Amino acid sequence: MGINRFIFLSISKNFNDILIYKTCNLCIVICTSTGYNKRQMYIVNIHSPIFKEMLHMSKNANANALIIGFAMFAVFFGAGNLVFPPLIGLMSGSSWEIAIIGLAISAILFPIATIIAVDNMGGTVQAICAPVAKWFTKGYMVMWIIFILTCGVPRQAGVGIESGLLSVLPGLQGNDVVRIALLAGYFVVVLALTFRPSKIVDIVGKYLTPFLLICLVVMIALAVFEPLGTPMAPQVDNVFSYSFLQGYQTGDVAVGIAIAGMFVASIKAKGYTDTSARHKMTLKAAVVAFLGLLIVYGGLLYLGATGSSMFDGKMDQTALLNGLVHALTGSTGNVILGIGIFLACLTTTIGVGSTIANLTVDLSDGKIPFKYMMVFVCLFGLAEACIGVQGIIRYTFWIFIAIYPVSIALMLLGVFCKYVPNHGAWKGTIAMATIIGLFEGLMQLNKSGITNLPLDSLIQLYNHIPFAADGFAWVLPSVIGFIVGTVIVKSKGGDPYPMISKEQ
Repeated sequence: MGINRFIFLSISKNFNDILIYKTCNLCIVICTSTGYNKRQMYIVNIHSPIFKEMLHMSKNANANALIIGFAMFAVFFGAGNLVFPPLIGLMSGSSWEIAIIGLAISAILFPIATIIAVDNMGGTVQAICAPVAKWFTKGYMVMWIIFILTCGVPRQAGVGIESGLLSVLPGLQGNDVVRIALLAGYFVVVLALTFRPSKIVDIVGKYLTPFLLICLVVMIALAVFEPLGTPMAPQVDNVFSYSFLQGYQTGDVAVGIAIAGMFVASIKAKGYTDTSARHKMTLKAAVVAFLGLLIVYGGLLYLGATGSSMFDGKMDQTALLNGLVHALTGSTGNVILGIGIFLACLTTTIGVGSTIANLTVDLSDGKIPFKYMMVFVCLFGLAEACIGVQGIIRYTFWIFIAIYPVSIALMLLGVFCKYVPNHGAWKGTIAMATIIGLFEGLMQLNKSGITNLPLDSLIQLYNHIPFAADGFAWVLPSVIGFIVGTVIVKSKGGDPYPMISKEQ
């Protein structure tokens, strides 16, 4: 029996959503999705090229999920994420299991959910911002580019060289010429690995992440099988609340909104162009990243808990991690830790650097090429890392404070987009989150000594907002904005989402 190859090739190239029924030694019946919960059936010769292609893509589905998931893990797992779990474990002591739950929700589930949120809305920052307004999309993207360019990229480079490579090569510490040369080499590597945008996720997921995981797993395995001691009583009153807030304050949700498009584009490039297939692959990769982060964060947190009788909770986070690793493995462990810090910084720099370039390409409508922007990102990052990032961070950190509530609101709306009644709900929620975020940004400017704005009366009003003391002042106003926006648009009637394509 032959096959209707022309018809079969005309449908989706995604063969991961298929049911196969063998009818004889030569033929099978394939039931495949065509979108919108519809399926079509085809009789296919098992020796045909199209069937071999189907089997190849089906077998590659799990491998693709693993590679993309590893890349997600590596980009989220920056050097800062390496040093804070041990402190949470130290403060949580014998209640470390509860601490892991709180940390898993705020520092793992929420950031990973941003990838799903962006994918749900079409796969780009522009798509998830579309229900709000065009001006909001551009403003959000510009603020992110400024913050990542001035803080994210140079800071990761500085930490990667100073706390990573130079900690492994102590004889070279204190030599500015060597430090600058290593920084230059660092950005040459970043540039070389990002010059092919479609391959960035594969490079990070296939080659860099496995080495990073090996370093981390060695430390975690030693912490589990040869613990430093017995965890002591918790040093905080509410372990869950403490760990949740510590994870929330890492800011990875905002990073996730910016970098999600890179992962969705990689999934599309692998042939998952159908919306349903793309969603499934995104979810699979997200599960891989979640499990990887859970194992690593949980292991580092447990390491801190086992050292709760040996170290002071007032220690600097980096000093605490170095002390724990040295007590566990001696100087060998510090070498492994240094390599791990370097790789964590490198993978994060690759992710956020390419995100800046992609956002700039989109903002300029393609007038600024990706490669040119990557060269600029690396040169700017090198210059700032050589001079020192603390001064510039002082002037730009307020941007991060301002956009963080907006980013979390976007994540929640994107994840639950099917249940958001209309674009008025988006506008109302984001408007209130933006107002609160901008005010918190102004407070940060005053706190850092850059400005001296007369905010005292407004701060008193702000302090009366529920959950403001814990950093969640945006929650109640955003809920009110959601309700008011929904009611206003419903009362006017018309298309609830006039700006979003039906495919999304």
